[in-house]
Amino acid sequence: MNVIKLSNELLLNIYKEKLVHEFHEEEIKPYETIKRLVKENKYIGYGLYEGDELASYAFFCKCKNGKYILLDYYVVDKKFRSKGYGSKFLNILKEKNKNYKGMIGEIEDPDFAENDKDFNYRLKRIKFYEKNNSHHTNIKSSVFGAKYIIMVLSENNIKDDVIEKELDCIYKEILGEENTKNHVDIVNVLR
Repeated sequence: MNVIKLSNELLLNIYKEKLVHEFHEEEIKPYETIKRLVKENKYIGYGLYEGDELASYAFFCKCKNGKYILLDYYVVDKKFRSKGYGSKFLNILKEKNKNYKGMIGEIEDPDFAENDKDFNYRLKRIKFYEKNNSHHTNIKSSVFGAKYIIMVLSENNIKDDVIEKELDCIYKEILGEENTKNHVDIVNVLR
């Protein structure tokens, strides 16, 4: 098992060849957006390899001067699922990103599942992150119609207002000020 930081070229190739087949259409950012973020050094990726095979990959987006990093996409290849690769890789990623206070995760909100299969898949993802010490926040987001609950992998006590600000900054980096204003809602469900 080997973890590498992906070159920009490899990250973009994985996006085009694999990522676009792994997520709901509304969750997939346009290629040009990813390409721009990579060029601006605001987007990074890691790959977990078993021999020559890509077993898992993770893409992160960061905000300039941000204290948290967004785990934008996280995939374990079907061949390697339910074998501990996901948990091992997540722990390695935590170490690789130790300069940040934590990793923010957007997990598809089960309340908006399309059917029972989708609902169960979303619950399975939440349980995976819970098992790996991610904490629930009271934050939910809607990004171009995709609905998420927000979890954070962090050793520290998490304050929801900090996560709200960090997410807003990251979304503005990804989408720009105008798109964030018009197509993103970040809500603390306790307010």
